[in-house]
Amino acid sequence: MKKLLAMVLALSLMLGLIPAMAAAEDDWVTLRVEMYDRSTAGFNVEDCWQLHYIQENFGDPNHIKVVWVPVSRWEEGEIISRYLAGNEAPDLCMTYGTANLESYITDGGIKPLDELMAEYGPDIAPFLGDEVLQYGQFDANDGRGKLQYYIPARRIIVATQSEYIRGDWLEKLNMEVPTNVEQLYAYLKAAKEQNLGGDQTIPYSSDLYAADPFYGWIYQMDAFTDYSQVTEEDWIAYHDFHYLLPGAKEAIRWMNKFFNEGLVSDYFGLSNSEQTDANRVQGYDGFWVGNWDVAWRQEYLYSQDLAKNVPGAYWVACDPFRPEGSPIVHETYNANGQALFIPESTSDEAAIAAIKYLNWMVKPESLFALQNGEKGYTYTQVDANGIPTDLKNISDTEDAYKIHAVDGCPICNGFFYGSDELNYAASANAYPGYEEAVAHSLEISNEGGYQPVTFTKTIEARVDYGSTVISKEADLLVNAVTCAEADFDAVWEKYTQEILNNGGQQIIDEQRAAYQEGAYRGSYPMK
Repeated sequence: MKKLLAMVLALSLMLGLIPAMAAAEDDWVTLRVEMYDRSTAGFNVEDCWQLHYIQENFGDPNHIKVVWVPVSRWEEGEIISRYLAGNEAPDLCMTYGTANLESYITDGGIKPLDELMAEYGPDIAPFLGDEVLQYGQFDANDGRGKLQYYIPARRIIVATQSEYIRGDWLEKLNMEVPTNVEQLYAYLKAAKEQNLGGDQTIPYSSDLYAADPFYGWIYQMDAFTDYSQVTEEDWIAYHDFHYLLPGAKEAIRWMNKFFNEGLVSDYFGLSNSEQTDANRVQGYDGFWVGNWDVAWRQEYLYSQDLAKNVPGAYWVACDPFRPEGSPIVHETYNANGQALFIPESTSDEAAIAAIKYLNWMVKPESLFALQNGEKGYTYTQVDANGIPTDLKNISDTEDAYKIHAVDGCPICNGFFYGSDELNYAASANAYPGYEEAVAHSLEISNEGGYQPVTFTKTIEARVDYGSTVISKEADLLVNAVTCAEADFDAVWEKYTQEILNNGGQQIIDEQRAAYQEGAYRGSYPMK
């Protein structure tokens, strides 16, 4: 009888546990996170080392199932806009297209994050700092003042561009690295006359980046700008219209001269990156402009493949567009990187999970793992500061351990090791064999750095006319560079007027009004 009673009690206890067990299963939340798909061979966005690490170290302890939703990196703006319109967006999204975000905010498509961060993300603000956080703050539509609508990633390296010149060509010409545009012109002419790249010599390699035609021209234009005629108000009003500031067009006039003398790519005006990449590594090119580290990046192999194809050939970072009689200024990136936001359609439970996810991500051990991977597979050695010294390129890593350092850790654009000094050293160390060259390029790019202007309110005219203006800017640049030298001023006047007549003036006027209201970030570098 006692045995039977014990069995009945045990069964009762088991039956009583069933609701509790079901409840334990039901308290799990699924968090869908946008993740860029860069079509990297062997890297599965939905089943990779970083995602497994996140699930084991963040998801499981918090009863959160983390799902990465692959979105093409190159079409992410269009795809996310479509998802938002259909209330199908992931619970946590990221984008570099902050202009689109402003329209989402205006339309009420994004959750304000202030209360969520205060309760569930206490470590986020201290890691990012006020300088970074401010870029995600906008005036609320209901009069509540500025609210945190998105979380900006912390950009570790704010340097943008460098100019690159063939060090071996300079040696053959017995020339020094040029420090002004006249010396650059002399180099380009000599390289052309002596066919240093063979019959296909391209002294100045340049094509068109249609998404932002004047990207890669800011150093040149700033070097020629007559700052004595530019006020702080003008600087803010003409944000993204540097070519309209007094003197700036002279940088384009030089390019027109280069083009007419056969010193520039004959395909200038076309988006022809594949041809440009091929020419660069085959040894045809003598000078070009690009991101501060792009000459040594593994994804392009501009230096590595050039050295294989042309023994003794190498790139040197330089800065020939330096102003006379005024300080050097170089536009940097803003302190913020990509934007992380939560759509209004996200459930409260998933929104809380998203903030917890980002709060976990900023912890030092989380950052290190997501950005560096696992010792023995993505790196094997560390220096005295604990920084990996032999991080593998993704293409050289076993599929099961492939990682995308920035995409998988989007709260931080760039490797973070605790201080600027360590971060810069690690950036140079990431290019074995080129450490000194990379450090020199970073130094050039950071010199006289100023952050571009942003606004704390939506510039409606840019939403309405921005794409038209960009198209007209491409027309201006192509025609101004390729026209006859005698026609330059007339061509410049024609196409700049078209920009102003097709929305440019409205954008400038609205940005001027924003300056007068104090609704902007950034300042005039000559102030």
